[in-house]
Amino acid sequence: MKPVIFAIAATAALAGFSAGASAQSATNVGVFKDWNAFASSEAEGKICFVASQPTDSKYSQPVSGRDPAFFQITSIPTKSIRNEASTIVGFTILTSAEVTVDVDGTKFRMFLDASHPDTAWAVPEQEAALVEAMKKGTKMTVTAMSSPRKTAVTDTYSLSGITAALDKITQECP
Repeated sequence: MKPVIFAIAATAALAGFSAGASAQSATNVGVFKDWNAFASSEAEGKICFVASQPTDSKYSQPVSGRDPAFFQITSIPTKSIRNEASTIVGFTILTSAEVTVDVDGTKFRMFLDASHPDTAWAVPEQEAALVEAMKKGTKMTVTAMSSPRKTAVTDTYSLSGITAALDKITQECP
């Protein structure tokens, strides 16, 4: 993964948790095959997350442009947040659409928040099972629908390195 792209991911991830965060505030603490681990010290405490980009994307119709997409898992110990799974899809998600994650055939739902129209989070009741499936899995897809064009998008992620990356952020954010 390119460091510049992950600087963008770091900024996007931290923006959801800290208004004053910048790309310089997140430090890459390890590259684990297809996943990167980051840590950042913010006013409200340390934030750690792992992030990856799709290895492939498929569209139901041609697209002319799209911002970078990421899947990430975040921990913020001071807020009692552990392994919060989310995706930044790189476009505005159709509010009536479902966002789903499929890990080797097991499906998980995500929910939307109007304040972040390009981001979806794992349904809390399924989050731990999703993270465990990711650790044991080999491939994950995220499916969403863009607004207003209603283009179905499926991003494919490798899960190679996810367990080691999660272990690293557990060390960084105990």
